[in-house]
Amino acid sequence: MRLTEHVYLVGGGPFTGFGLTNGPDSHIYLIDGGGELALVDSGLGLDEDFSRIIENIEAHGFDPGSISTVAITHYHGDHAGGAAKVRHELGANVAISADVAGAVQAGDEEATGFAAARDAGIFPEGSSLEACEVDTALTDGDVITVGELNLEFVATPGHCAGHGSYLLHQDQGSALFTGDSLFWAGRILLQAVPDCDLGESLESIRRMASLEFEAFLPGHGSLAVNGGQVHAAMAKAEVDGLGVPKSLL
Repeated sequence: MRLTEHVYLVGGGPFTGFGLTNGPDSHIYLIDGGGELALVDSGLGLDEDFSRIIENIEAHGFDPGSISTVAITHYHGDHAGGAAKVRHELGANVAISADVAGAVQAGDEEATGFAAARDAGIFPEGSSLEACEVDTALTDGDVITVGELNLEFVATPGHCAGHGSYLLHQDQGSALFTGDSLFWAGRILLQAVPDCDLGESLESIRRMASLEFEAFLPGHGSLAVNGGQVHAAMAKAEVDGLGVPKSLL
């Protein structure tokens, strides 16, 4: 599904996505930098869904072998569980916040919340988190080059530790991939997990609202290819009024 001149939606489960894959995957975005590709998030990594992601990429005329980087917004399984598969099968570098790179490399199911999500029935019974080498440990402001494009890492913790968004600089207006830090109509996602921090989430809202972008591309649900800043502005208006934005769940 082509969204902008350089961005395609190639994965996402039917519950909080568009049914491009079957499992509990987040939205998975493909960036075309001209001769070089990147993914934003990887989904859970179930075999059938990984195959569908590859088919979706090829259906748009791209070679999956040209994917140089998978940029992970955060270490929850529906976003990062497939990172090891992408790295092994396609040879792509894995990039994620330096704050949580160790947990990803260790396949730590407790620290990443994978075990809790599996116990809650969000992930399939018997599923596991594959340890994944991190090639690029990111800090705020770092830039990943994707062909002719630049993908900037923006630290947006709150939903969980080490959460980051990515700002894609492109000719037709920038695009912001927000992961689970911000959703349609200014909603956020607070969960009963140890590393979810409301105060950090509110600061991240202020940070995102200060950015200039056209396309608003969250990890789940509805998105906007133009005028996307309004969703960050809606969340900031709640915060400025001393309120808390509504939670997605």
